[in-house]
Amino acid sequence: MATQEERTAASLAKLMAAARPLFRTQGYAQTSVDDITRAAGLTKGAFYHHFADKKAIFHAVFEEGERQLQADIKAACAQLDPWSMLRSGCLAFLDLTLEPGTQRLLLREGPSVLGWDAWRDICTHYSLGMISGAIRAAMKAGQLGERPAEPLAAAIYGALTESARYMAQLDEPAAALPAVRDEILLMLEALRGQPRAA
Repeated sequence: MATQEERTAASLAKLMAAARPLFRTQGYAQTSVDDITRAAGLTKGAFYHHFADKKAIFHAVFEEGERQLQADIKAACAQLDPWSMLRSGCLAFLDLTLEPGTQRLLLREGPSVLGWDAWRDICTHYSLGMISGAIRAAMKAGQLGERPAEPLAAAIYGALTESARYMAQLDEPAAALPAVRDEILLMLEALRGQPRAA
């Protein structure tokens, strides 16, 4: 017989599994708590045991989406040298964020539902650290000139995020991907050079 802790974890998993596709396909505004509980086969009482409101479960689904995105990027870059890992990771980010559900959840609705500051805090927590780590590894390997890593990471992160958000607003984002990828690669090669002396 399942313990109370196991039942609680199971109901949380059901709610997340129900909310995830609803937010990714029909969006935040068109998804109600009733929709989520009905899809999960649970009561509203079970929902409010775990989440204060709809925004709270959206926040959880959003953060889960960010974690999965970073895991997918890491998988795409495994076994590469540091510079190639950074380069491939940037391109993988652009490719992965073309998926319509990812665009809706992470790029379009995330900032509006969570607020700009909360959205940025979550995104930078997962993405900026990974970029900084790749930059430091490339410096250590002699593939990138020594310099403060954080400003460079912020520049790369900003370019990637705005590029993905730009494509997410287009009617045919995939058509813009080759040009966006080219610009990111040009930027990375330019940043790879030694910075000018002040």
